[in-house]
Amino acid sequence: MKEKPYHHGNLRKQLIETGISLINEEGVKSFSLRKVAAQCNVSHTAPYSHFKNVDELIAAMGEHVTEQFMERLRISIMGEEDSREAISLLGQAYIDFFIENPQYFQFLYYHSGIIIDLDNYSSDNYPPFALFRTTAFHMFRSTGLPEASYSHQLIALWSMVHGIASLLTNNGVRYSGNWRDSFSILTVLDKEDDK
Repeated sequence: MKEKPYHHGNLRKQLIETGISLINEEGVKSFSLRKVAAQCNVSHTAPYSHFKNVDELIAAMGEHVTEQFMERLRISIMGEEDSREAISLLGQAYIDFFIENPQYFQFLYYHSGIIIDLDNYSSDNYPPFALFRTTAFHMFRSTGLPEASYSHQLIALWSMVHGIASLLTNNGVRYSGNWRDSFSILTVLDKEDDK
């Protein structure tokens, strides 16, 4: 029997990406370094040169996705942070990120352990959501919305963006149109103005 290689290429990144796919397929309970190593076709001891245990691998998987997600969101509003269109640009970038990386949605929101506290905006919240909240609040102020309605409007906006991302990453949902076109900041604001 041929012995599996101990190291090859960028094993750390391969372990992370393979781990994301595996945890999406089998869940957290049966997830293990040994299974990830087998999927990567390396020795079962190879992952330990990068991660002390399975918890450290899962944390690295979360950081891997969050760093890419944040970069995509930041770039989308670079130079437009103070404009009223920033939240629309941010929402489209949010949707685009999961169109290009659908495997990240399930992992991030169902397996990574992140917490988004909608009741405590002063806490150290999940960075992509914190950026979304800050950008939305800036837009609310620029449009003269009463501060008392910020929380309601934020949840409505995020529900729209996150809901579209959830639908487009669901294998059971079929849609031939452009998911980006489904997001419109004006829709939410118009509904609020009609109240």
